[in-house]
Amino acid sequence: MDLGFTLDSNEIARKCIAILGIRGSGKSNTAKVLASELIADGYPVVIIDPDGEYELNAITIDNFDLDTDILAKQIIYDGKSTIIDMNEWNNKAFNFLFNLLDSLWNKSKVGGKSFFILLEEAHEFIPQNEKTRLSEEITRIALRGRKRGIGMILVSQRSAKINKDVLTQSEIYFLHKVVHPADIKVYREILPWKAKDVESVKSLEVGEAFFYVNGTVNKVKVKKYLAPIVPTSLNVDSYSYS
Repeated sequence: MDLGFTLDSNEIARKCIAILGIRGSGKSNTAKVLASELIADGYPVVIIDPDGEYELNAITIDNFDLDTDILAKQIIYDGKSTIIDMNEWNNKAFNFLFNLLDSLWNKSKVGGKSFFILLEEAHEFIPQNEKTRLSEEITRIALRGRKRGIGMILVSQRSAKINKDVLTQSEIYFLHKVVHPADIKVYREILPWKAKDVESVKSLEVGEAFFYVNGTVNKVKVKKYLAPIVPTSLNVDSYSYS
């Protein structure tokens, strides 16, 4: 994969990835570049998008009356990348998302085909010290999804607000600029550096990040994301399995 630097998609399959940084640091750009490169390499990605900002080679869902079992089959068996537009932010949308994630969990198999779930604004869905039916489902997938072929990508501007049980289980980190002491503290807990060295994250430019994997930290510059022409709807009703 070309993220502005080379990364082997097979090396990150089934893993939990965290993309963190303040607003305007480039974290969402990183998430879009990563998702688009994974899709290009044949990994389906389910994007949970609370702001309706993602444009990828993926189907966009904003109809929460659709059959989540059929949609899950399309994602897992046919490799259809899907954007869940959560811009409505209501109980119907949350129930749909829970049912979809539950269907994905139940239909995925140990040793099955790999796919990713990208959770934008992760702190809104899996907040620290707060449990909901949806947050527990996401936590289960993040902590145990690897055996079922599920990778998780967490994106957040509020790293201190994310459920620490999930965040600390991430195996790969893109750490963009942060300035708040609470977020700096989170970075100190992640990076294998002396506390004073972590302060250098405050001076990162837009698009720059410390990329941390396998005990090694490298400063990287992620390329700018260019949105493709994408499909806008999915006819789930006409889709069936024999």
